[in-house]
Amino acid sequence: MIHNLDDTRARQILAAVVRSRIAEPRVPTDWSPALGQALAGQFEVHPESPAVSEGELARQALLVLADDPEMRRAIETMAANWNAFRQKFDLDRTLGTTAAVLLVLETRLKFARASDGKWSVKVEKKSASDALLKGLVQKLISFAG
Repeated sequence: MIHNLDDTRARQILAAVVRSRIAEPRVPTDWSPALGQALAGQFEVHPESPAVSEGELARQALLVLADDPEMRRAIETMAANWNAFRQKFDLDRTLGTTAAVLLVLETRLKFARASDGKWSVKVEKKSASDALLKGLVQKLISFAG
């Protein structure tokens, strides 16, 4: 179902899920080249990859979230009942896709920033979906980098 979401709906569902389910962020939600380098190093991805759309990035983030069965049910419920859901929530106040993806990554990674401004990234929660996570990092770097 997630693969079939159009770009706008994928971005809006991602923003809604992140706003409702993820606690106060412990990492900055702004993209920086240093953060991109840390993620690329941790996941051995290359920034020279083809560009991706914002919708493609949002769908990949939803796939990572959907690895959790409870989250998958919430996403599928939102997607299946989109018209009713859209009327209940203020979707004009959307969270930026890059910020939302960084918050999704926060659910699996530990970010640390040294006093010299360099970022380090450590996988905190390993799962069967590490390939999905690596794919999300690749798409984020291609989109934001």
